[in-house]
Amino acid sequence: MELLRPLIGKKVTVFTLTATGDKQDVGLLEDMDAAWLRLRKGEHDVMFFPIHQIRLVKPFEPL
Repeated sequence: MELLRPLIGKKVTVFTLTATGDKQDVGLLEDMDAAWLRLRKGEHDVMFFPIHQIRLVKPFEPL
């Protein structure tokens, strides 16, 4: 998870694999730990992703 630390505070796309198929969400990566990733999608919308469902976290801008 330390490899993703430079992406905190950046706009990213999170690609996940769920029971219904592949999904992607765009937002601001706010935080993460060994179990969860937190993505802010708007002023009032925050999503939490279990780490085991995440396939890729792609930044919008190069690091």
